[in-house]
Amino acid sequence: MVVLRALMLLLLLPWPVTAAWYKGVGSAPVINGNEDYAKEQAARAALRDAILQAGASVSLLSEVDEGSLNGNTFQVRANGHVTRIQKMEEYSKDDRVTVTLRADIWNDGALCENQHLTSKSIIMAPLVLADRDYAGYGGLSEFPQEVSQRLFFEFDQAKADFLAKSLLQHPLAIDPDRMSNQDQQQLQYLSEQSRAQYIVMGRITDLAVGKVASGLLSRDKLVREFGISLYLIDGISGLPIMKKDYHTRTYWPFSLTQKVAPGSEQLWQSDYGLEVTRLLKVAVEDMSDLLKCAHPKSRIVRVGSNTLEVAMGGRQGVKIGDMFKLQYQFNYVDEQGVKYANFSDDQVEFEVVKVYPDHSQLVPLNNDMPLGIQIRDVVQLDNFWN
Repeated sequence: MVVLRALMLLLLLPWPVTAAWYKGVGSAPVINGNEDYAKEQAARAALRDAILQAGASVSLLSEVDEGSLNGNTFQVRANGHVTRIQKMEEYSKDDRVTVTLRADIWNDGALCENQHLTSKSIIMAPLVLADRDYAGYGGLSEFPQEVSQRLFFEFDQAKADFLAKSLLQHPLAIDPDRMSNQDQQQLQYLSEQSRAQYIVMGRITDLAVGKVASGLLSRDKLVREFGISLYLIDGISGLPIMKKDYHTRTYWPFSLTQKVAPGSEQLWQSDYGLEVTRLLKVAVEDMSDLLKCAHPKSRIVRVGSNTLEVAMGGRQGVKIGDMFKLQYQFNYVDEQGVKYANFSDDQVEFEVVKVYPDHSQLVPLNNDMPLGIQIRDVVQLDNFWN
């Protein structure tokens, strides 16, 4: 039996993965005549496209020095997943730079020591607009809904990092900066009902319009701000684990009185739309980088006589032979009134024996089901090769 189990584990181990070339295309607007910066951003967008083509984590972008993406020779970190980058084409048209490159990417799924990547399940609440007056110029009252859909799309594109389950129909009436116990419980309930560990929410903080003087012989140009505050909530604890503010500005290519459809290509293919899209991609990359080494947690959804089922499955990368540990949550508040959540490790281990798209069946490792285990208890994924 020992030999048979060892052979089964060998079969479950990932086979060696070789590097392969992937092509990516990216573009960026030239702002204030800064063509070098536009080339760098276009090359970064092209590399991101290649990484997604490889089915790899967008956090691999952090392995490449941003400054090295400007020019014809790309420097990459030794022993990284992106081993070589070659520029295939670069051209400028209508104050926009487009770059095509190919990258040699080693996608073995291992971003952290002794740990293979598992996508994190998320749901997203629609963004709200902090000040409705901002939407006056351009008629952008429905802009938050459009930005929400595009941000959710970026999460869905990063399939190696996130299992984007749903974009809620309505914003949450919760201020993450001033959460009550009731708010915390509501987020926990929402996470449990959606079977997603993380919740993304936020607000658009700035859409102000201004002018840039262009000289005596040309007309002044309009510029427009875009600011957004995003929160990443751990639905198991109901508490924020990340808050980050993003801000940019670029040319607004429409007049002050012109109404613009929030979902139109006219807007999203303009300098302003491209810059907003870039910022949304950066936000997804930041959350990917934060969570890439986190062990996913899930609630138990069914308890049998000697089995249990958890709300994580093949779509998140769970495999037969993976190991889960039972955990118990306890919360506390520090002297400044800040809430924290901790999890005690009970050292009770379960092995995955069946995998379905969105759930898995587990058995206790020692074939001894612990007493008192219940639906809604928490388990943490600890792959057997850890």
